[in-house]
Amino acid sequence: MELTKILESYPKNLSKIHRHLPLNLNKKTCVYGAKGIGKTEIILNHYAKEEFNPLKKMYLNLSDSHLNHHKYLDYLPDFIQKEKIEILIIDHFNLSLFPSTLLTRIANTPQIILITQSPFIDKNYSLIEISPITFQEFTQMRKIPVDDSLNLYLKFGNLLESESFNEYKKGEFLKMLAGDSTNFWILQNLILHLGQKVSIHQIFTKLKKERKLSKDRFYEYCKTLNESKILFWLTKFEHKSAPKKLYFWDFTLKNSISYERNFTLLFENMVFLELLYHFKEIIFYTDKLDFYLPTLSLGIFCMPFIQKNILEARLHKITKEREFCDSFLILSLNDKESGENLGTPYQILPFREFALKDSLQTTLT
Repeated sequence: MELTKILESYPKNLSKIHRHLPLNLNKKTCVYGAKGIGKTEIILNHYAKEEFNPLKKMYLNLSDSHLNHHKYLDYLPDFIQKEKIEILIIDHFNLSLFPSTLLTRIANTPQIILITQSPFIDKNYSLIEISPITFQEFTQMRKIPVDDSLNLYLKFGNLLESESFNEYKKGEFLKMLAGDSTNFWILQNLILHLGQKVSIHQIFTKLKKERKLSKDRFYEYCKTLNESKILFWLTKFEHKSAPKKLYFWDFTLKNSISYERNFTLLFENMVFLELLYHFKEIIFYTDKLDFYLPTLSLGIFCMPFIQKNILEARLHKITKEREFCDSFLILSLNDKESGENLGTPYQILPFREFALKDSLQTTLT
């Protein structure tokens, strides 16, 4: 009875804004990525095409509180065979709710799509990571002027339906993401270190002084956040053991848990995501550079509001990095200029122009 209702209630794509990402879905695919970026919407939108028979698709949401998992899952293999299901989408998949033995029993289903936050490692399943929404995609999804799009992006962030999240709602979203009060406390403290050079051990030591906290619990949760692409640790160039810089998949998070505003760090996190997901570059940081891209011999730093004397002073202090940087890129909100400092050329570019380029090579020429 439950399985029949699930089959009959295949969801319509309810989102008003759609992500149009190219998908190469194999017969068995795990689609993973951070919460709130539209993984489910992307999959439902993909299978809404006319080529897929609507009567042969089944969507199973393991987080649906209506369902008695232990009761209906035992009948799933026979049901799939009886109804000749061609496409099975399992959302919020995890082995605690859907054991591997059951995956084996439904293995003959023509196509199985698992939607998860962390990658499901199995030789039978290919992996597709869904990235956070970059500024270029954000503008393509909205038919408004670029400047208006940038203002929305800066204010609300880069989740799929970001405009529906004010700071309070985003805080509630983070509580739901964390799952319990201890995880939320850890997550809050990680977010407060946004853009800082810090080690996981330093944060754990700080938290342990505030209240009782298991080392295993802390490190396991940090690992989960990292694997699900919620949290990123940026390594120092040629110093793997040095403290790392900390960034998040949504660059506006700190505004939802702290009254202290630091627009420069928000801007820096935003640039990091563009480099990682839009330009797909290998990224490090150095003592004097926010970001260093070895494949392009390019040093980058973020100055949303350019003050020429501060810029020149900062450029003058860059000494060691000049040995491996052919040029510098300074990213701002509105300024645009080219120049040279101590023999090294630099470019100042507004963020919107930088982010709307198709490649960094094009940006630098």
